[in-house]
Amino acid sequence: MLGNCNMLVWLGLNAFLFWWYYRVYDVPVKYHYSRKLLGSALAWARAPAACLNFNCLLILLPVCRNLLSFLRGSSACCSTRIRRQLDRNLTFHKMVAWMIALHTAIHTIAHLFNVERCVDGRVEAKGTIQAALSDLGDKTGETYLNF
Repeated sequence: MLGNCNMLVWLGLNAFLFWWYYRVYDVPVKYHYSRKLLGSALAWARAPAACLNFNCLLILLPVCRNLLSFLRGSSACCSTRIRRQLDRNLTFHKMVAWMIALHTAIHTIAHLFNVERCVDGRVEAKGTIQAALSDLGDKTGETYLNF
């Protein structure tokens, strides 16, 4: 039961990070022009990037032999349940790897949409907001839109 609870906490953290960073890039006014040019692909690229950072932090912990030995050796603070969880370290390592693969796929696909939208902005008819944003930075001394 404790293992399922740990997995739910991990999945919940991933869902929260995804939701939080999606909202960070999809709602505020400071990304208005980036959203005009890229659409929701900006948020779809940044949200899995946050989850990738979190899961890449976790990927090595379950296979860190010194850490596992230390935790197993300190049996005064570790109950039998916790020691059982330490024995499932490879399962958690594999699940984190699958989560990294999933978020990498979402992140990469979102960037492909970003590139497509940037190219579309370059060939848009003059007078549209996408064309105007794409043309920023073409003239010397002109600032550009930093995605």
